[in-house]
Amino acid sequence: MIFFTSRNFLLFSITFFSWIHISLAAPPNPYNFYQYNPEQDQFLPRSSKSHAEFHQALQGCCETRRTSILQADGTEYVLGIKIDFPDQPGQRSSAEFDQYLFSDTGISLKTYYREVSYGKMNIESGPMKGIVPKGNQWVRAKKKMGYYGQGKISPKLYLELLVEACQGVDPFVDFSEYDRNGDGVVDHVFLIHAGDDEASTSTGAFGDNIWSILLRPVNKMFDGVLVESAVVVAEEPSFDHPHLGIYFHEFFHDLGAPDVYGSTMVDQRDHKWGLMGMFGPYQGDLVNGLGNGLNPSHIIGYLKWDFDANPDNGRLGWLEPITLRKNTSGLEVPNFELNDIVFKIDVPSKNEYFLIENRFRQSGAIYDQKLPESGILIWHIDETQVRPSYSVDAADQIWLEDPSDPDHQDYRNITAGAAFSTDDNETSFTPSTAPNSNTEDGSTTGISITNISHEGEIMTIDVWFGDTYEPNNNLSSAYKIELNQSYESFISATNDVDFYRMDIVEPNFIIIELSNIPENLGYQLSLQNQEGLEIKKGDRTGDTRLIGYRVKSARALYIVVESQNGFDQYDAYRLQVKNAESTSSLLVLDHIKVYPNPCYGFDPVIFNYVIPSRNL
Repeated sequence: MIFFTSRNFLLFSITFFSWIHISLAAPPNPYNFYQYNPEQDQFLPRSSKSHAEFHQALQGCCETRRTSILQADGTEYVLGIKIDFPDQPGQRSSAEFDQYLFSDTGISLKTYYREVSYGKMNIESGPMKGIVPKGNQWVRAKKKMGYYGQGKISPKLYLELLVEACQGVDPFVDFSEYDRNGDGVVDHVFLIHAGDDEASTSTGAFGDNIWSILLRPVNKMFDGVLVESAVVVAEEPSFDHPHLGIYFHEFFHDLGAPDVYGSTMVDQRDHKWGLMGMFGPYQGDLVNGLGNGLNPSHIIGYLKWDFDANPDNGRLGWLEPITLRKNTSGLEVPNFELNDIVFKIDVPSKNEYFLIENRFRQSGAIYDQKLPESGILIWHIDETQVRPSYSVDAADQIWLEDPSDPDHQDYRNITAGAAFSTDDNETSFTPSTAPNSNTEDGSTTGISITNISHEGEIMTIDVWFGDTYEPNNNLSSAYKIELNQSYESFISATNDVDFYRMDIVEPNFIIIELSNIPENLGYQLSLQNQEGLEIKKGDRTGDTRLIGYRVKSARALYIVVESQNGFDQYDAYRLQVKNAESTSSLLVLDHIKVYPNPCYGFDPVIFNYVIPSRNL
């Protein structure tokens, strides 16, 4: 495997800044640098140098169309052209590429954009009825493949290849027929070259392969219209199928979309969860250690709403988020794959907000089946940091809240545990959880998302602004809770009292635990009956309060949390009620007091013990 040397990388950097609009676009295939270890369920560097080499390969990525476009009727014509080389003849037929781009079924550019747009985008081959030249014919480039492969150092070579391809089909293609909206610009040119993609192979047997890119600006006239940009992707004969996720990734660049992976592997923003992320376009089965790219991830909701992630020029996309402005309990969140529904929670007085998606691998959709897991994704969007005009990466304004790795430091797992759900016991996102709902600068928002349900086609969540579950300050307004769920709330004033109702349906022994009490504060836990009479007070065990109680018949019980000493409207306490009889963990005794001395006569022996919360 060959990587940039310091010398040619410096040359590339100089060339990149002198020809800023033509550069690499596909992310380097991370599977070339990291390999999956099934025993540890992690991605590990292939060698001690892999991490640094990946960073180097990533430098200078990528390009995007400067203006987002969308045809008024949703139909996008794509002019597909094949070109091969004297030393690398094309091997796949036009019929194969027609399948990859225009098929109504299976994995194709057409089915991908039909699904992610919720039927609002229709990819068509236009008047040519498929890719050209037809059959097994290819436009033949003037020079060997390695010559054009140096385009990563001298980008004008990519442009040279594209011009040769367009000239090769110009005698029988009317480019003006691919300007559907009459703006004088060809809508989409899709150039497929023979040979492999350097993003997945580094370099090939015939010299330097060509890196998949969005090429712009082209600024060449054919039939009176301008070819302003072109997608350039590879035939990839070394693989059973091309990495079609890269085809889809580059096409979204041609709609104006940026990348979402930044300049380093650590601290990546969407990893496997989005088409424009690091692993997203390569999602699929692992073949010889490489993701085959045949089941790429959906485009994240933020980019489905605003293709170019730039609110300054308006929003152009396929969906409009639903803004939540008041406390909402039991909010239904349908799966993101088949429903154009994303919820938005604005941060007060800030140009920041949270977007909420329900990602579900078993939704019945064609794509998103290879996600790391299912559940609620919470995206923190900070539009005070909108990418500058010269940048093609929006990572600085997008952050995926990850309960398994809040600071995004574990590149081995690639945000694999970012989805919230009861299945993972990740049911709350509040000012005091990790991660928390604070702003980018650390200010408390008071926003809480709690009671996150099990994975499913429709998930439910509770959304709160400030104190949660209010009003719940007496028996009649008590908030109903369930066994084995976590509930986070706040004591927001000295006289704030929180009531919770639990309906016990059969005899049971329950343990009520109040934990995460803010430091240096005293909260009291108690249990009441339906008449408001106190049944039991909580015992203090370390920094928690515990009540153990045997319920002998079906009844309603009321749990009360109140202040004994101080309050905190920003740091939440956590309340859980567990079925002790179904708990199978090993019992460890903190304290044992035996009296009187059991060695004497037949005096009774009494054990008084305290169960630490960690053993419940």
